[in-house]
Amino acid sequence: MSLRPKPPTHGGEDAIWQDVEFGAYAADLPLWEQLAAEARGPVLELGSGCGRVAMHLAGAGHELIAVERDPELAAELERRATERRQTGGGSVQVLAADIAAPGWPARLQRPAALAIAPLQVLQLLDGAQRIGALGQIGRALGPGGRLAATLVDESTIGGTGPSPPPAPDMREVEGWVYSSEPLWVQVSGETLRMRRMRERVSPTGDLVRRVHDDVLHRVQPEDLEREGTEAGLSPAGRRIIAEGDYEAGSVAVILERA
Repeated sequence: MSLRPKPPTHGGEDAIWQDVEFGAYAADLPLWEQLAAEARGPVLELGSGCGRVAMHLAGAGHELIAVERDPELAAELERRATERRQTGGGSVQVLAADIAAPGWPARLQRPAALAIAPLQVLQLLDGAQRIGALGQIGRALGPGGRLAATLVDESTIGGTGPSPPPAPDMREVEGWVYSSEPLWVQVSGETLRMRRMRERVSPTGDLVRRVHDDVLHRVQPEDLEREGTEAGLSPAGRRIIAEGDYEAGSVAVILERA
């Protein structure tokens, strides 16, 4: 009989790793706060994960609808949203759906005034999927509604890199220590590949190490504006999210429904 402790099951490992790798990122929050303040109606977050942005905006008093395709992440966000509602900290409606699949906008109670796609969510989709998603997003928006989607600013990738190298992102969960160390970013052909070394250490010191890659499709702002136009969304400006010491910058492309 093994006496080794089992990894935490509360929320699931996908949710834990998302918290580890993205939970502390805050450079984009001022932009989402500004756009949400300008919107007159619900804010729709696309690919919301565990709710880093949705929970933040709900806490500021905005009505949030969070769309997430991963069942584990959607369930964890629902748990967190329920806790938030019980403490009077704002409301988040969670919608388990794939933004590239047809039909999910019909499940909304009313049209959104603003849709946001943080952390390069649309770059997880290939061209055909992205155009399909833009069409569905257009159906989810009310007249005059806007979509703001971030893309990697490739001009901020490369160089000799910072010195010293970035420290791993870390979090402790139920006595287990999770860490994720950024290794490199590779720009190749049509994709961006970001490699991390993930480590998990049990309360008894057992170590598990695995390489993890995130792969994004390369999309330039003008590409997304063209695709948006094909889906009935007009270009309405761009915003810059500055690079950090260890983080690439982003360009937020704004598209508007007539």
